[in-house]
Amino acid sequence: MKFIRMTLNKWEKWWKFVILLLLLIMTFTYAMFQGGFVSWFLFYSFLPFALYALMIFVYPLSDFTVERVLGDQELTAGDPVVMKIIIKRNMPVPIAYLLIHELLPERLEILLGREKISSIVFPGFRKRIELSYNIKSMPRGEHTFNKLEIRTGDILGLIEKSRMIDSDKKILVLPATVPLPLRQVLGDYEQGKRTNSYKIRNETAMVSGIRDYAPGDRMTVIDWKSSARGVGLKTKNFEEKHSSDFFLLINCESDHSVFEEMVTFSASIAEIGLTKGMKLGLWAGGGGLDNLLEVKEGKGYVHKALNFMAKIKASPKIDVSSPRFYTPQTRFIPPNASLIVVTSVLHLPFVKAYTNLAGGIHSLYILFFCESSHVLNKAEQEAYTFGINHGAKMSIIRNREDWGVFEERGGR
Repeated sequence: MKFIRMTLNKWEKWWKFVILLLLLIMTFTYAMFQGGFVSWFLFYSFLPFALYALMIFVYPLSDFTVERVLGDQELTAGDPVVMKIIIKRNMPVPIAYLLIHELLPERLEILLGREKISSIVFPGFRKRIELSYNIKSMPRGEHTFNKLEIRTGDILGLIEKSRMIDSDKKILVLPATVPLPLRQVLGDYEQGKRTNSYKIRNETAMVSGIRDYAPGDRMTVIDWKSSARGVGLKTKNFEEKHSSDFFLLINCESDHSVFEEMVTFSASIAEIGLTKGMKLGLWAGGGGLDNLLEVKEGKGYVHKALNFMAKIKASPKIDVSSPRFYTPQTRFIPPNASLIVVTSVLHLPFVKAYTNLAGGIHSLYILFFCESSHVLNKAEQEAYTFGINHGAKMSIIRNREDWGVFEERGGR
């Protein structure tokens, strides 16, 4: 179908050219055989339009070049942008009109609800044309403007021609950040009360004492020698370590609207934590994606983290029965880091994957983002309960009022 359309467009140009020549020949023949003022007036009146149409037909649109000028090539989501387009040519051929179509990147096309931004100019003999357009609110992401279509023709519409011009310009739009009243992981660290605490749950950790067994204690931490003395089950107390590391894991399997909220939230956490001197690692995966930003610290790292989150994209949700659930390799996660999982997918295999990743060594926060009217279904309730029972701090985020999280919730 596309081939047929291209073939018809190609022949249409030549058919119009043939029609133009026939009209010119017919008016001349009529004047020659009919004679008189009226017939020759008709011919000479049509002649300038025909000659102009022939000139447009032979004039190459490859003479045009396009340059895009942008003040700020790095913006924040929600910022307006003014794109200036400069069109140049070498030959001062008179052009009656020039239709300009800016073909928008895919994400802007979805946001604005249209494929292109159009404008018409009347160049005349000018060799340089400048025009600009404004986009009021830019969405997060890396946007590439690379296609501009120009169209022109004669005054009578007998000859029309167009050309697609490549002119690349990239705009990086960083995610917006908002102040968050973060508790526990970030709040206490900021106030100097303590850093993020965790207990090492392995056999090589330093044992600091013995206590009575409590329901929920793992079998691996039971002190069997003390328990064998007949005074009841005893559990080892481990040395408490301190760290300000946290590792942010973003599940990209998400719908577009929810995903943007997830990224804004994640960017806000990263900015606050890094500004306060904490260490941050980032991983974005799911749906075939696997992007990693190693653990770093310092205010200078904020821009790199925001740059990382500007480029990640939502991917379609996969079937929950699939055995492939993406988690980063454990070698990339510091042994003392808290894991913060940001997701809009919640089911048992997913939660199991992250509780296994935490392995009793890392503090685990799973933040489930959903629409404000969303009610947990049976599978999500099962996953939620499993996470709580296995030491994960579960939070359901339905709107921005829930963004002051990092505490276990009992409500659903």
